[in-house]
Amino acid sequence: MNQQQFEFEQQQQQQQQQQQPGYYVDNQQQQFEQNVQSMFGIGQQSPNEMAGYTYNDPYSDAYTIPRTKDVDTSAFFTAFCFNAAVFVILMGSYELFKRWFPTVYSPATTPKTPSTPTGAALDAPSAAVNMDGRIPFGWIRGVARASWSAVRNSGGLDSYMFLRYVCLCFRITFTSAVWGMIVLWPVYASSDGGAEGWYFLSMANVSQGSAKLWAPTVFIWLQTFYVFFLMNEEYKHYLECRVDFLARGEGMVTCQQHMYSLIVERIPHELRSDRALYDYFNRLFPGKVHSAAVVLNLPDLERVSQNRKRVLRRLEKSMVSFEVTGKRPFHVVGRKRIRCCGIESAPIFSRFGGRHPSPNDLNNFSDPKKGERVDSINYYSRKLTVINEKLARMQHEKIQLAQRGNDQVRASQWISDAIDRVSSAAETTLGSNAGDDGIVSGFTTRRRKPLFFSILDRLGVDFICGGLNFIQQNIDEVVDSVVGATMSSTGFITFKDLQTVTCAVKTPLFDKPDVLVVSMAPEPRDLIWENAHVNLGWSKGREWTANMLLGLGAILWSIPVASIQALATADQIANVPGMSWISTLNGGSVAGFVNGYLPVVLLLSIIMILPGIFYAVALHYEDRKTQSDIQKSIIGRYFYYQLANIYVTVTAGSILDSLGEIIEHPSNVLAILGKSLPNVVGYFATFIMTKILAGLPLILLRVGALLRTIFIRLCFRQKFLTPSEVDEALHPESWSQILYGWEYPNLLLVVVICFTYSCISPVILPVGAAFFLGAWLVYKTQILTVYRPSYESGGTMFPMACHRTLIGLVCGQLTLIGYTVMREGFYQVSGEVSTPSDHNKNDERIQESLCCSRYMCTL
Repeated sequence: MNQQQFEFEQQQQQQQQQQQPGYYVDNQQQQFEQNVQSMFGIGQQSPNEMAGYTYNDPYSDAYTIPRTKDVDTSAFFTAFCFNAAVFVILMGSYELFKRWFPTVYSPATTPKTPSTPTGAALDAPSAAVNMDGRIPFGWIRGVARASWSAVRNSGGLDSYMFLRYVCLCFRITFTSAVWGMIVLWPVYASSDGGAEGWYFLSMANVSQGSAKLWAPTVFIWLQTFYVFFLMNEEYKHYLECRVDFLARGEGMVTCQQHMYSLIVERIPHELRSDRALYDYFNRLFPGKVHSAAVVLNLPDLERVSQNRKRVLRRLEKSMVSFEVTGKRPFHVVGRKRIRCCGIESAPIFSRFGGRHPSPNDLNNFSDPKKGERVDSINYYSRKLTVINEKLARMQHEKIQLAQRGNDQVRASQWISDAIDRVSSAAETTLGSNAGDDGIVSGFTTRRRKPLFFSILDRLGVDFICGGLNFIQQNIDEVVDSVVGATMSSTGFITFKDLQTVTCAVKTPLFDKPDVLVVSMAPEPRDLIWENAHVNLGWSKGREWTANMLLGLGAILWSIPVASIQALATADQIANVPGMSWISTLNGGSVAGFVNGYLPVVLLLSIIMILPGIFYAVALHYEDRKTQSDIQKSIIGRYFYYQLANIYVTVTAGSILDSLGEIIEHPSNVLAILGKSLPNVVGYFATFIMTKILAGLPLILLRVGALLRTIFIRLCFRQKFLTPSEVDEALHPESWSQILYGWEYPNLLLVVVICFTYSCISPVILPVGAAFFLGAWLVYKTQILTVYRPSYESGGTMFPMACHRTLIGLVCGQLTLIGYTVMREGFYQVSGEVSTPSDHNKNDERIQESLCCSRYMCTL
């Protein structure tokens, strides 16, 4: 009876509440908040809690994530003072060394002659920019006023689009910083959240559920549209430059033949000869083919060629020694030489030991034996003559092999069968009324199969034959890569006009999509000829394996990084015996400096190892065929490793822990971002500030090239160097390149950090804008005066960098969504969730525009 009375009273209370005004509105709001909480896993009772267990709610104050210790404002200013002193020292050193070593800091304007005196090129104005070298820092005005056309003429389209990307990032961060100070700073400063330090001007100072959370929501929308607008404008300009590059080959291109050529991969065995490949494409495009060439795998010829280069180099060295000293040089056959920085020394202990050849050996003109003392000029001259004869004979044999290739009867039959299959497909697709298009012609009706073979196909024999052909194709790829067939599966086709090139690159050339894969031929300087013969299937397989291993490395990479971040504090150093003084020295200011500077330096040092590893994997393991392809692979992998450092390793302690939490509770992925990232804004502000005051001056200073030049001057006398050695010593090509695989990810790292904190803590935006302004000045200076590109890909890395930029924008949006939910801005989240979908649509439009540009560029 009591239970029935209790239920009756509950029903009466509910009826009274429903009669009150505003009940349904409040109830709908509560229901909406419950739905949002349920969506993001807030306040739900998990199955473990039902069973008597508890788990940490990521949005509760009791929930803590092991993360990098943040840097407070005092530590930031301490690190700033130290970095400012480092900046003054580095820039002063740059001004001095630029006068002492002009070949290091102005190699693009210094003549390539051994007799160039020190400081001779200092006052010589550059052809690209008028810089006053007599006044300290007078070069800044000349570089700032240099036109974009001067940048393109000096560095090519790759360098030009790289600098355009730096300018794009500066415009994004600078405009966001200005409007952030106008809109977000007053909103956050006038809030009553009680936050201090970095977080006084952040969302942390906004009270829970405040209407002021609409300010960052509107700001992220406007920032997203602004990024889309700027990127769309840059893509239009890139489109114009790309069309101009492919149509006329302007810029740093030295040979325009590749504009009319295609690189052909997965060439069947029957077509692996110059003649057979030419005949096949000439059947598809009658009268439009200029030439065809199959890449040969010639390790024996390559060894002889390398031996000839070595003998020629030593002959030049001997003749220079004779010219300088007036005495004929002698050496002992077989004794080792030391080669360093492109310079080869004389044989070790060449003046001592060694026996003279017998008179019989001199009369028989036999080769000196190991240990004999011989005249260097006579020895290398005779050896060079023998090698030249051998090399000419081998080249003649290889040329005949390339022209002859495989059996001509077999190749002709294969071509006829292939044309029949293509004809059948074209007849089915185009229909009986389709006319000749003037390019792809010569189709004939395919003969029908006999009845017996049709019955066998119905019984599954065609399936067995197809499986055997697939197995044979994979076996051929393995044999070609392991054994090393002379006639490789890679070749080049050159057409007579660009219209045919456009048609060939867009048209399926065989009935199987994995046979005769074509693309635009790269510039000859861009090709890595040692890897040109590698089978594409073999290379792609190794690329997949490398991606899997590097993905595992990204998961385990958090172990050393988290260890370094945990140990790089003054408290940890004070635990070392004899280092307790560091915590109290100078009133604790040294400890603040260590906490603010040491973790940043160690993080910068450890991530600098990654690009070298990625380069070795792409070149030596995956056997990529172009320098630009290697750089693009480094950009992609290095970027994702840096995302792991930002979003997981630095903020959440371990990828494994975060993945386990996300797998167990998928709805907490935004909670982890929203809980951890906003609490380390001081750390990232110090990180960017260190890159501005220490990283950018080091790029100007060129420490590696400087130390190399000093070492050569101290250890080698210039008069004993050959002209090629002098050129390599003063103008090393490998030290005068923009390593895009290193530079693009460094820029992406900063812009992703700015996207992450643009709404949560906009105080970081002015720091990011200052970095990109300094990067624009530094890289523009290097492009105009230092960098001399050795290849030109036509700016193909720019779209890849833009795509990664949009990925960083999405990551910043997801972080804001998680943090907004944590601040109980449930209505604001509904407006923020839609921004990533808009990004995807815009990204699709950009990709479609890029595809259209590639098609238009070939016209």
